[in-house]
Amino acid sequence: MNDDQLHQLLRESPAPVSLPSSFTREVWARIEAAEATSLRTALSQLWQAWLGTLARPVPAFATIAICMLLGGGFGLIQQQDTLPVRGELTYVESINPFLQMDHEVTP
Repeated sequence: MNDDQLHQLLRESPAPVSLPSSFTREVWARIEAAEATSLRTALSQLWQAWLGTLARPVPAFATIAICMLLGGGFGLIQQQDTLPVRGELTYVESINPFLQMDHEVTP
């Protein structure tokens, strides 16, 4: 049987289809559930938008500059926090004979 004969046969003998009364309501409920944005979908869209923004030169440069400034600032803050501690340790090392022996170099 070729395609033309099959199409003609299908057109001539339609099968009786009986759908449940809640079919339309269930279909629309599934469509609405599929269209509802989940948290994962929203985060994925936000991530894609962010990467799309970073693909342009100006936002990419600004992001790199901000990251460098933040890193430098955090480094300075950490350095300032350790300076008094290092000064105290230097004093303790200068008066403690056991710590002095560790730093002395023998010829």
